[in-house]
Amino acid sequence: MTELETLNGRSVLRRQALPPVLAGLALGVTAFSVDLAPEAVGRFLVPVVSSGFAWGVVALAVSYFAATRRSALVAGVGTLVLATLIYYGLVVSLSRRWHHEFGSSGPEGPVSLDGLISVARASAFWLLGALFGGLVLGCLANAVRVGSARNASIALGVAFGLLTGEAAYAIFHVLFIWVGPVESFVRARVGSAAVQFVLAAAAALMAFRRRRQLVSLWVLLMAAAVSTVANVAIWHLIELVRTTL
Repeated sequence: MTELETLNGRSVLRRQALPPVLAGLALGVTAFSVDLAPEAVGRFLVPVVSSGFAWGVVALAVSYFAATRRSALVAGVGTLVLATLIYYGLVVSLSRRWHHEFGSSGPEGPVSLDGLISVARASAFWLLGALFGGLVLGCLANAVRVGSARNASIALGVAFGLLTGEAAYAIFHVLFIWVGPVESFVRARVGSAAVQFVLAAAAALMAFRRRRQLVSLWVLLMAAAVSTVANVAIWHLIELVRTTL
């Protein structure tokens, strides 16, 4: 391999790595910033920048523009894993929230071992989710971009279910599990879920229109319905695990 080919190969790798690195950095920092915002402001920002939809749609978009299936998978995983590492790194190094949550005397007080263990468990759990989620979203993005009409329709429908899974579960929880009064928190959660559904529909429409080949609307809707129901069950399991971390 000549020196020119080596330089060209490195240049290609840099171009491929730049989008997921920038996206992961932006996701992690933005999600951390929303945690610090006042509740009245945060409730409006969470659906857009710090939700399952927000992280999923960014990984999907970065993977969509990857040249090959392999690079799409790497882009999806890289975006979500880097965002998770940055988010929890900022939680530990800057917010020190785990000090207060576990009874420490404050940021200047002794290190809370229980708090660090809890953060480590949560980060490990979400890193595992980022790995699998990134692989799935990368595969779906590539199928939407270059797959046949049927495969692209199925992939787009499945992706819609993934993007709306957290929101669908929130609505399901309020309707069938929640037994308390309908307070402002519950109304905010339903409102956030509605916003995520609208944004996911807009993202699906954009992907639908970007394809030069036609897709089957009927297949897309059926796949979206099945995927949404499946992801409600997945998010129910996620919530059960989160309560034990």
